[in-house]
Amino acid sequence: MEERKAKVLILGGGPGGRVAYMALRRMGVDSVALVADEEPTVICSLPYGVGRRLVPDGPEKVVVDLARSPRLPEDMPKDVIWGTAHSVDPQGRTAQVVTRDGEVRVSYESLILAPGAAPWLPELPGVLRDAPGEGGPTVMVGNRLVPRGALGENVHVLRGARDARDLDELAGWANRVVVVGTGAIGLETAEAFADRGVAVTLVEVLDHVVAALDPELAAVVENTLWSRKVEVLTGVKAAAVEPGGLRLEDGRLLEADGVVFASGVRPRLDLSRAMGVATDRGILTDSRMATNLPGVYAVGDAAQIPDAATGRSLLPLIGTLAMRQALVAAANLVGMPMALPPATVWGVSEIFGLHWGSVGWTLEAATRAGIRAFPLSQPVRSRDPFMAGRDGVWRLTVAAPGNEGLAPGQILGFQVVTEGDSPLHLAERFVDVVTRRETVQDLFARYFIHSPSHNGVDDPYLGLLFQAQEAMRQG
Repeated sequence: MEERKAKVLILGGGPGGRVAYMALRRMGVDSVALVADEEPTVICSLPYGVGRRLVPDGPEKVVVDLARSPRLPEDMPKDVIWGTAHSVDPQGRTAQVVTRDGEVRVSYESLILAPGAAPWLPELPGVLRDAPGEGGPTVMVGNRLVPRGALGENVHVLRGARDARDLDELAGWANRVVVVGTGAIGLETAEAFADRGVAVTLVEVLDHVVAALDPELAAVVENTLWSRKVEVLTGVKAAAVEPGGLRLEDGRLLEADGVVFASGVRPRLDLSRAMGVATDRGILTDSRMATNLPGVYAVGDAAQIPDAATGRSLLPLIGTLAMRQALVAAANLVGMPMALPPATVWGVSEIFGLHWGSVGWTLEAATRAGIRAFPLSQPVRSRDPFMAGRDGVWRLTVAAPGNEGLAPGQILGFQVVTEGDSPLHLAERFVDVVTRRETVQDLFARYFIHSPSHNGVDDPYLGLLFQAQEAMRQG
């Protein structure tokens, strides 16, 4: 068995793991080992590699070359162990890693867990092959982690480079595909196949697309999908994957050459739990990204943190937040105290020219969680009314009086759908609003800059403020 030593061992090669490595090296730690089980990619860009409209050369362009990336140390490849950690002894501070060539035992002083999250698929007939499969990073089927190679012949996911290559090949010959799930990856995958001339059916168990939007805004997204000839089926459940496509619970067979499950992800927690790390839905961490075990930190999609708006537990599943967590963990590990800034969930996407984004809580999610809240909606426009322009809608989720720990009028969430410019910077502004626990009264201090060729003359912040004041007067 090969023996290696490192001051810091990082388990996971996703955004959190890579940035932790980069940060530690910049902080002067010259002995770092990183265990990775697949080629690193920019995950959010994978659908565009499949669609080839924005990335004409295909998914290979979004694979990160560790030896050539300008953001990573040139000698990083020598510190990467390609394999999977099968066990960790936190008392002895050693890890057993299985590689293609055998086993490696790594002795370490500190450990950063960055296992990421696995694509989740429902446990249905046809999802798995009859014979046990081998190879590839793990996916979660029901509550079980299984290798990618165990998936059925016409069953696909999109999480890594290998998945993107498979879908790119499928798009080259398929006539029709079914995509299960209508989050950002599901919609962007549907768009990718449509860009390649493949007919697409979207299947969603909820009664509307995009769980990150309330129904009123989700309806705008759905209308756009239908206008581009993407079939959308909501409020339906998959029953089985068959050689000819996807069978629904109501008996219908959706004919397809491939079925892509974009039905969410689940943190990989098996190793962490086995070594005694405290977990809930994810790995429990404090503001320093430290776990309950001395010298063990956790970052990325598997790390559970508090939601800044409500204090409730949160699995953000956001790559850029994983990078922040990695910097925090690295700094604390080398003795430079640092805390993670308050955070919540957010996301921005575009589908067939329609932009949508969300920050924090939707009204639906707040209601399910027992939070009393009400919505506010404000129409917006990309130009003054007398000019040709494009329309959009802002929507807030606002805490009603009577919620323990929440101020009346506190802004819990923001949503936007617009045909105009990207709402990226707008979403960033509302990340600040939500994480700082601002109320609707604080909207008065959010200045609105008007330019006739960029937006309408009506101030949307004042519009929302006036609506909120009226709603709270009426109780």
